[in-house]
Amino acid sequence: MEQNELYPVEEFFMTKNRCYKANKRRTPTGIQIHSVGCKGTNRDRWRRWNDSAYKKCPNAFIDTNGIMQCLDWDVRPWLSGSGKNGNANNWCVGFEICEPSSKNDTAVAAAYLYGCVRWLCIQLCKEYGINPAEIKCHSELHKEGFASNHADVNHWWGKKRTAWEQYTMARLRLEVAEALKKEAGDTESLALPMETYPMLKKGDNNMNVAKVQSTLTQLGYDCGGVDGQFGNKTLAAIKKFQRDAALKKDGIVGPQTWKALNEAFSTEGVG
Repeated sequence: MEQNELYPVEEFFMTKNRCYKANKRRTPTGIQIHSVGCKGTNRDRWRRWNDSAYKKCPNAFIDTNGIMQCLDWDVRPWLSGSGKNGNANNWCVGFEICEPSSKNDTAVAAAYLYGCVRWLCIQLCKEYGINPAEIKCHSELHKEGFASNHADVNHWWGKKRTAWEQYTMARLRLEVAEALKKEAGDTESLALPMETYPMLKKGDNNMNVAKVQSTLTQLGYDCGGVDGQFGNKTLAAIKKFQRDAALKKDGIVGPQTWKALNEAFSTEGVG
């Protein structure tokens, strides 16, 4: 994995931990994102897991100083726990984010932590060919039946009136996908290909909605954030865009709206 001065990787392999000793290797096809669940911590608190008494271990911890790698990236972590359909540890590389204390959870800290997560996800997707759609947080994996019942990271990511309001899992997946396309020189696919995108309407919740929200936001329309959820604010933003583009104000993203978004995207240099 390439190094980055802004997001340095410290190798602190937990050689005494039972998970490290088990050394079960496989090629990861997904990424699971967790948070430690208690405020005011950094990587130093979790060094104590380098002990044979511990039965849990992520591949890494992230704090406001960067990344502390605890296991090789292809070693199966002991992290998510099992759900009714299986265990995400079997195919996901996983890491924990240290949550700053309330007084230190500033816009600067949030931007750094999110940027660190995004950078690491990009590197892991490149190294193992992981589809960005397979980047999931603990609570998302639980809903799909592949993890224990935890709320992270959605108990603080995207939370209104906090430094994290603008950062969501949908935004992360979208930005990782676009970064990979840019690195591959795939500038054509950064536009909005209306032929391959489905019709979207209120109530939808997926990466295509996040793509529309991201583009509308960059064009100056308020969607209420990039969370992949087609709610009232997104509906209002789409109708406003349709009005400005002299389209039927039905709030549905169909072929004509995709086309207009694509043209605006190209004209304004969005992305």
